[in-house]
Amino acid sequence: MSLNSFTDSFSKKFQELSTQVSQAAQDAQLDKRFKDLSQAVSQRTQDLTTQLPNLAQSTQRIMQEKLGQVTDISQMPQDYVELENRVDRIKLVYENFLKVTQVYENESYDYPSNVRESVNEFSSVVGARLHDLSRAATADEAQSILIAPGPHKDPKTLNYALSKVALTSSEYLNKSSGGQDDELATALLKYSDVQTKIAQARLQQDTLIQTKFNKNLKEALSKDLLAAQTARKNVEHKRLQYDISRANLASAKPEKEASLRVEMEAYEDEFAQATDDAVIVMQQAIQSSAFLKDLHELAVAQLAYHKLSSELLSEFVPQLESTKQEEGEDKPGL
Repeated sequence: MSLNSFTDSFSKKFQELSTQVSQAAQDAQLDKRFKDLSQAVSQRTQDLTTQLPNLAQSTQRIMQEKLGQVTDISQMPQDYVELENRVDRIKLVYENFLKVTQVYENESYDYPSNVRESVNEFSSVVGARLHDLSRAATADEAQSILIAPGPHKDPKTLNYALSKVALTSSEYLNKSSGGQDDELATALLKYSDVQTKIAQARLQQDTLIQTKFNKNLKEALSKDLLAAQTARKNVEHKRLQYDISRANLASAKPEKEASLRVEMEAYEDEFAQATDDAVIVMQQAIQSSAFLKDLHELAVAQLAYHKLSSELLSEFVPQLESTKQEEGEDKPGL
């Protein structure tokens, strides 16, 4: 046999051996995965087999307690009940306030529902965009025009709507009245400016309420108060297990009393520990509650807004009254 033939034969056998080893490794890996999966399914089945009777007992016990069919129910200490009541009161106040103050997170909460962007405004925007596109010399310029932000729009609030209608009316009178309504046009222009400043103050108020009131309440509900609720649910679960174990022991046959007593004592310890843990968590939730501080932030934000609004209108109204007197009550016009 020539050297080349030997080399080719050896190479072929080596490749076959490598393929067999690789296939064996893959098969072994698949076998391991299947074995692991089988063990996991088996363990899960065993867990369910163990849990289902307990779940059935718990469900039956809950129904019996609700229907008043059992009276031997472990009572919580009065101090624990008082802590629960305090936590519930705090949670209720927070939730009820947020139902109302979340409106400050909607910019247009006071915007007139019958005011809509006019077709003319929309058409003018589209027309301007098409005009710009027609003048584009390259594809890049056209792309820039298409992705460019549209014209600035005032926030949709009542005060901005008042500012806009006053400004539009002032411009209309200046163009169409031939100078007959100049004083009215000027007054409307000043009123528009006042309403713009009030609108800006309202948006600032809303931001402060969102960040210094709503945010604090939401964090309390999602952290400390939620932790307290979770701890209380665990206490109720342990209490239920303990009461079921007591009932099982009370009705047990003599040969099972020893094992059931050990089980009951274990549940009793878990119940006591869960209660102690819940007390700590509820106390933390109560101590971290700072609703008076949060309420102060809410009131301060509202005060700043209403104070500025009052100052602006207090300055504008006398000017308007002076203009009325100078104009005269019998002057013809709008």
